[in-house]
Amino acid sequence: MFRQDFRKYLLEYTAKHPNMTDDETHLVREVITQSNAQKTSQEKEILVIINTLRQLSYQQQLSQDGRRLLTKLQRKQWIWPIFNAFQF
Repeated sequence: MFRQDFRKYLLEYTAKHPNMTDDETHLVREVITQSNAQKTSQEKEILVIINTLRQLSYQQQLSQDGRRLLTKLQRKQWIWPIFNAFQF
């Protein structure tokens, strides 16, 4: 359920932010189609997007909307290592 919500969130984000570059929208759509075809974990999908957006940022090819997406994904990502470290 959460995985579908994440895909839906990414699609809605790209639709609401038309100022994203072609590379950014292509990246998001590529990750969504790959995740539909393969059974990869959602954390890996998020890490792929974060790392690629960081590379675009280093090359100064990241738009303001891409920076907002990167910020949101990084904020959501910080808590998972803490949960994985504790055994419940």
